[in-house]
Amino acid sequence: MYVLNDFKDLANTLFPRFCPLCGKRLKSDEIICAECKKKIDPLPYRESLRGKGFFDDFYYRAAYKGIMGKLIKVYKFAPRPSLAEFLAEGILEIFERFPPLPGSVLTYVPPTFKSLKEKGFDHMKTLAKQLSRKSGLPLCTLLEVKKQKGYQVGLSQEERREQIRAKYMVLSENLYRTSGKVVLIDDVFTTGATVNECSRILKLAGASHVSVYTLAKS
Repeated sequence: MYVLNDFKDLANTLFPRFCPLCGKRLKSDEIICAECKKKIDPLPYRESLRGKGFFDDFYYRAAYKGIMGKLIKVYKFAPRPSLAEFLAEGILEIFERFPPLPGSVLTYVPPTFKSLKEKGFDHMKTLAKQLSRKSGLPLCTLLEVKKQKGYQVGLSQEERREQIRAKYMVLSENLYRTSGKVVLIDDVFTTGATVNECSRILKLAGASHVSVYTLAKS
């Protein structure tokens, strides 16, 4: 253990890393600096949207602004896949306060082909893999994009709803192998149109319960 720590310290001296948010030099065990981490909302949130969507529960880690907003943008658009582990810990903190139902499986909102090509990686699948490893929830790909449309940034709520209708499909064979209790993760809850559509088709395909967890809510 001491040898490993000494090696990490040496590596950090020879190849210093810097906070992707503020540029401050990082310690060997840090992904973002302690000062930036302190600026994230201290506790996750639960919002009651029962009856307003097809999902059963909704939780998010922080507001989509400040450090969390910048962190998500850097992760997705820089891009910095290495931030997936830190962001997974954010959702894990929600799990600790608002645990998923026993027997739940973990899935994620899939990217469009255009988004995947531009970013160079599937940011939610990468995060979901880290979250599955840390939480013990089995990861199961239940959704895929079947209709490619444009970006949702800047659209109104109704325009977003129209944009995503018939955009996703359920991989039913995968769903049938589960308990039907699904934890659906996404990066940002804006109007809720995306996670609501995903929840709707999961329920139609046989899911009994869908809990939505996101990193942030705008």
